[in-house]
Amino acid sequence: MHAGNKIRTLAFITGLTLLLYIMSFLFLPANTGAEGLYKKAGGIYKEPKNTIGYLSIGDSESTTSISPMEIWNTYGYTGFNCGVPAQRLQDTYYLLEKVLNKQSPKIVLLETNACFRDFKYINALETIVDDKTKKIFPIYQYHNNWRYFHFYMLKNLSADMAEKPSPAYKGYQYNSNSKPYIGGPYTEETDEVEVIQDQPYLYLTKISELCKEKGIRLVLYSSPSPKCWTYAKHNAVKQFADKNDLDYIDLNLSLDQLSIDWNTDTRDGGDHINYYGAKKVSAYMGSYLSGLNLLTDHRQDPRFVSWNNEFKTYETQTMKSSK
Repeated sequence: MHAGNKIRTLAFITGLTLLLYIMSFLFLPANTGAEGLYKKAGGIYKEPKNTIGYLSIGDSESTTSISPMEIWNTYGYTGFNCGVPAQRLQDTYYLLEKVLNKQSPKIVLLETNACFRDFKYINALETIVDDKTKKIFPIYQYHNNWRYFHFYMLKNLSADMAEKPSPAYKGYQYNSNSKPYIGGPYTEETDEVEVIQDQPYLYLTKISELCKEKGIRLVLYSSPSPKCWTYAKHNAVKQFADKNDLDYIDLNLSLDQLSIDWNTDTRDGGDHINYYGAKKVSAYMGSYLSGLNLLTDHRQDPRFVSWNNEFKTYETQTMKSSK
């Protein structure tokens, strides 16, 4: 290739890179409306820096089982539910890594259902590349925003945009529908051990190591779910927890203590608990968090008055929707 062609090629690549970088700022929303992983990252990123005491992470069993506002009302602990439906453990890891750039929680609660969702290494590689590309060129993530573009968006380049208040649910997926589970008892003890496949095991280990590196107490928990849970899975998680010196709370073995009623507390026949079940799980987990003596009650702290106001909104919305 002649020197002139090389210069033109380099100039083209440089110009394209600069164009993508500039256009990314034009199409970057003040409040991300992206779905899944990035929606949850955007939601907790609206919280003031280093104000979240604990996180709940995992797939849909996480997002439907712990309501941070229920725990706030009883204990004054600030939490955020970062669960994402159908999330794989490598996505959970990268989401946690992203969140820890702004928050310094003392406790992370990891729901264990995703430990048994296998994936291919190529998918993990794609996730890494996808995440890095979106960090460098946000237009890759928000390219469809051209439909909403207006020249007033140019002002965003020189002035910070005010962010909307965070949703009162703090990441929890509210659902008050009831569809009973009718399958009968499902917690019969066995010595069988479900295998955690290599890739989920790798990212489960990486999550554990990341939490240790950051001085965060990682707690594994299994939400009540007759359709997803087995005692063999319990044994597998228990083995990992024991090996890595982690607490493991299997709520499927505490149904009587939780007072779970499968006629009313599941939204889909025993796959996920609904709002009524989540209130019971949140009460249980709130008591557990209290026993760790790591979190602070902020209900009387004027710096957290917004949480009291948001709880009022949460209470109004849940009462209205549950009628």
